[in-house]
Parts: sequence; C-alpha cells; structure tokens
Amino acid sequence: MSNSANKVLIVDDDFISLEVLKAMVGQYSVEILTAQSGQEAIDIAMAEKPRLILLDHELPDIDGIDVYCQLADQLGDQIPLVAMVTGHQGDDFAQRCEAAGINKRLHKPVQPTELAELLRIASSVE
Repeated sequence: MSNSANKVLIVDDDFISLEVLKAMVGQYSVEILTAQSGQEAIDIAMAEKPRLILLDHELPDIDGIDVYCQLADQLGDQIPLVAMVTGHQGDDFAQRCEAAGINKRLHKPVQPTELAELLRIASSVE
C-alpha cells in the first residue's frame, strides 16, 4: 500500500460522533486524520491525500456535499473514496448526494459491517 492507502479522514463537528468513528476505524491498520469543519477537511484532504473520507453532512461552515464538490473540482480523478455520514435518510438527500457524485452513504449510527466494507473498497482502489 502507498502512504495514502492507509490514511482515513474522518470529518465531523460533533465530538462524540468523531470519537465513535475514530474508535471504529482504529480497529484497522490505518492512519486516522480528523477535521471538524468543511474547510479543515478540504485543507487536510489536499495536503494528506487520504484513501477514504468519512464526511459528515452537517458541518458548521460548509455543507458536506459542498465539501465533496470542492474536492472533486480540485482533485478531479484523484479524489479519494468519499462516504457521506448522516442521519438524513430521505430520497431528496440521496438524490442530492448522487447528483454531486457521492455514491456511498453511511447512516448514523454507522454499522461496523458497512465501515469494514468501505475500508476494503478503499484499500483496493489504485
């Protein structure tokens, strides 16, 4: 694995949610990066090039979908695998995610099996 292959960026402004995801991801052999705002997530993603970003939808400064769009604009084909982590489950939200290009969504509380599958997918992406 390259250096970026073992980096996971967790973005959530809620301390408890962030800590829970860190504990879950910490069971895998990955380096965990964290951000608590959209701009911080963009800055870290650009500098560190993680393999997977677990991105909260409701951030204090920028909507998670907008964070993804900014990263997609800047990174193009080099954008990492991004999963939107949210409590929203409506069709409208799913359509907004898909329209932006986000095809992976995890609903809070995140299920360990779903997280394991995402990490498996992220580790196989070249």
